[in-house]
This record gives sequence, structure tokens and C-alpha cells, in this order.
Amino acid sequence: MHRSSHFAWTLALMGGLTVACSDPASTPAVAGDASVTADVSVDAGPMGLPVLGRGTHREDAVQVRVIATGEHTLATPRDLAFNPESPRELWVANFGDSSMTILRNAGAADQDFDNRAGPQHTHFMPHVSCLAFGAPGLLATAHEEDEPTQGPPPRGSPADFMGPSLWPSSYDDFDGGHASHLDMLHNSPNAQGIAWESDNIYWVVDGYHHALTRYDFRMPHEPGGVDHSGAVVQRFAEGEISYVEGVSSHVEFDRDANRVYLADPGNHRIAVLDPSTARSTTSISPNYDGSSQRRMMGASTTTLLDGATVGMMAPSGLALAGGRLYVSDNATSRIYAISLEGQVIDWLDLSATVRTGGLQGLTLDAEGRIYVVDSVEDRVLEISPR
Repeated sequence: MHRSSHFAWTLALMGGLTVACSDPASTPAVAGDASVTADVSVDAGPMGLPVLGRGTHREDAVQVRVIATGEHTLATPRDLAFNPESPRELWVANFGDSSMTILRNAGAADQDFDNRAGPQHTHFMPHVSCLAFGAPGLLATAHEEDEPTQGPPPRGSPADFMGPSLWPSSYDDFDGGHASHLDMLHNSPNAQGIAWESDNIYWVVDGYHHALTRYDFRMPHEPGGVDHSGAVVQRFAEGEISYVEGVSSHVEFDRDANRVYLADPGNHRIAVLDPSTARSTTSISPNYDGSSQRRMMGASTTTLLDGATVGMMAPSGLALAGGRLYVSDNATSRIYAISLEGQVIDWLDLSATVRTGGLQGLTLDAEGRIYVVDSVEDRVLEISPR
């Protein structure tokens, strides 16, 4: 796979944390309003989320801070998440060098950082594009990779070998390499998103197969082990999901509704999947793990929000918080909040600070602040109300 730039982005970075004024000619309409069509010149009006500027859409209505840069070992960061067992511990997935940066006391005056890339990290965490904390003490990563990571076959791994890896989430135990990995499955090259369901079950956005794949690790092997045969892998909605090289397609699992939400950048939409309507059909191959691998039919993705109708061109980051979905747009450098019915609640323009192609993974802390990666400038930004 040739590692080209995300798209042919041409927008230049405007220096500093300057004001991003809302341009009426490019203001999106409110989804779900029958009086509003695809005319993006219609202003959404004051909708009032303080963390997004209370309907002004302006950067000067919020506080934006850069809390980490390349000096903190960031290297094309693609995703980030707070460790639920250590709430001010922010983990950042670095696509550029297949590593993990851990920020402790994130955003505070005493913030510190450490980078983890243990032996064989380029096999167990190669070009990491996403991460998700799971059951207590566990973490999973997935990877945008479709090249051999252990040398060529027969002794090495084939090009389509990649899938999610399972790790300990303890700061003291995680090394990002062979010694600390707890399990690894192999059916989703070019993965762009991952979300935890329950137990040891994760949903992966499988770019290679343009699908959503449900991975149940079941009982992980011992640290550094090799037996993956107990896993159950189910592939949903094959061929329905876009793959855009270098742009994550983040995913969230809603446990209350048993639904999977997806940022689908190549199709300019937020999609949703109800897995309960699926039935197991044919086996999928190759089966490198000797596990149960099945194709699931009867559950298709539906469009929750057609981004083109509201000026959302390449949704990438996705976070489910407070009954809302927060979405970063990789193409326009905006952050949206939408309802679970697909209506725009509010949005914030960060284009004066973040170049086109920069915004990807985002998350929120317990106080409702937004944290988002800038994969172009190797930064983590914190957004809070004024």
C-alpha cells in the first residue's frame, strides 16, 4: 500500500489560536428541519452547547489549548481515549511510528508523558489507527496496515494478516510490543475504527473488506502467546463502508440501543447498524487463526445523517456522550454534535487552527471537555467552554 496523503488537501494553516469567524455562505443547515434543504447557506442558529460555542460556531467563543505536540512523542496521531480506570490518563495512538503516547494528568500543569513501542511493535501495533478501552484492565487497538509485518511468507505474515490486538490497560504493564500483548486476531487489514461492546467483544471498521466486523476474543491467550483458535469473528455489512486511506472511520457501540454508529468519510455520512437482524451464513477466509469466522447477512447500514446536507464532508472522529454523537470532520476542520435521531445540534469551526486533513479521533472527559487529535500538525487539542 502506498502511503499517500489523505486527499489532495490544499488548505494552508493559519497561525496560532486565531479566531475562526463563521462564514454565512458555508454555514450548514439543521438536519431534520422540513423547511431546510441542502442549501448550506442557511444558518443553524443559536443552539447552545457551551463546548461548541453556544451556537456561534466561532472559535473565539470557546477555549482551545494545545496540550501535546511532537515534543511529547506524537507522530501522526489518529485516535485518543481516556483510561476509565485512571480518568486523567489520556492514551494517544500514533499511526506515524506505530506507538502509543500516554499523557498523565492530561491538560494539567503537572502533565507528563511516556511513549510505548516495545519489541515487535510494528507487528502487534503497526500503523495504529484507533484504540478502545474495554473490560476493566483491557485495551484493544486496530491498524491501518495491509503489508507483511513479520517478513514475507512462509515464515512471516502475509499482507492480509492484520486485525485487532488486545492489551493490558495498566500504565505499568502495557509496552505496545510482543511481551505485553494478550491476543491478536487476523481478518481486518486497513482497519480504521474500533469500539468496545462488552466482555472481550469489539467492533472494527474493516477497510480492506469495506465492512464492520465483530471480534469476540473470548478467552485471551497468555501474554506473548499464539493460540487464537477460540475467537469468534462475524463480518457485517460487507461492501457498504468506505475506505479512505489515512482517514480514520471511528465507530461507537450504543449498549442501550444495541446499535453501532459509524463515521463513514468516503460516503460523507454518519451510518448506523442494528446487528440484531443479522443471520450467520457462509464462512469467511482466509482463516489464519483456526477460529469461527462467519459472514452475517440481513443487517445493513442505514444513513443516520447525510453529511452533504449539512456541510459535513468527511466525518472521521466519533464519540458517544450524554446522548449525543460528537463528530470531527476531516475535510472542513469542524466538530459537530448531532442527536441520535440524526439532527445537528451545534457545530464549531476550527479551520483557522487545524488544517484540512488534521481532525480525526476525538473524545470527551468527565467534565464535558473535548479532546481531538490533529494528525497533520502532531497535536492534541483541548476544547472547553469559556
